[in-house]
Amino acid sequence: MSSATLVFQNAKWPVFKVFSVLLLGLLFLRDALWWDILLDERVVQPFLLLLTPAALVAVVRRQNPVWALIACCVPAGTVVGVFNLMEPLFNFDESAAIASPFVYAPLALGLVLAYALRVIAPPYEAGPEATGIAGVIFCLFLTAGSFGAFLIFNSLSPDSYVNAPSFQIAVAVVLCSFAFNNTAQLTVGEVLARGGLFTCLLAAVYAITLYTAGAASNDLRTSGPILAASFTLMATGALVVISASASGVRPPRDRELLTRDWHLTEAYVFITLIVFPPQTLLELMSI
Repeated sequence: MSSATLVFQNAKWPVFKVFSVLLLGLLFLRDALWWDILLDERVVQPFLLLLTPAALVAVVRRQNPVWALIACCVPAGTVVGVFNLMEPLFNFDESAAIASPFVYAPLALGLVLAYALRVIAPPYEAGPEATGIAGVIFCLFLTAGSFGAFLIFNSLSPDSYVNAPSFQIAVAVVLCSFAFNNTAQLTVGEVLARGGLFTCLLAAVYAITLYTAGAASNDLRTSGPILAASFTLMATGALVVISASASGVRPPRDRELLTRDWHLTEAYVFITLIVFPPQTLLELMSI
């Protein structure tokens, strides 16, 4: 049996990978509705904007940008998803309580691109020499500035994204990541990237715990600030991950990068399905 798999192992790069990814992509994209959602300006514009720092840094360093872009795709989808999730809350109505396709489309786009770009990616390298704190901070300012400009021109309430408690919690999580770095021996950039991931995971638990407590007490006035703080916290953590990835910070192995992306996906989907679930089939049939 093991000898039968040697044919696939020998053809894994590039023929087998190209074929498998293209087949999967074609099966998805033959659905016109799926294609229209992914290419909607509410998904594509902010998503590409968040990938810009990684491309610019790679051009300046004269490096291949593919792995940096791969590392940024899923966290970028998380940030854009948070944006499309928060905007309806500013003009809250009954329809805002039901998740729209644009809440999940950015994350889907991030996952699709992260896998598709691996077809043309060079051999995986972590690049520890590019994990200095100066590069991460520069990319953080560039990423936050670019997304901040997008919010100013496209958000109904851009000041709502400036949430001091969320920023304070994010800073505290990063500090804890540095405090417990005595065994892993990670670089500064790697610790910041891990702190960003932990911030996203904490945001999901934070949101669900306080939201369910507010719902149990029938005091909906507490739900708005809790949701705004938790969503902003998740976006902040994802922006930190994007900044670290744009500067060249990546896990030692591609498998760890895949695991990180799936943790981000789980945290985002968890919070959205609890707070803003789509209508069930029975609800749709009863309309």
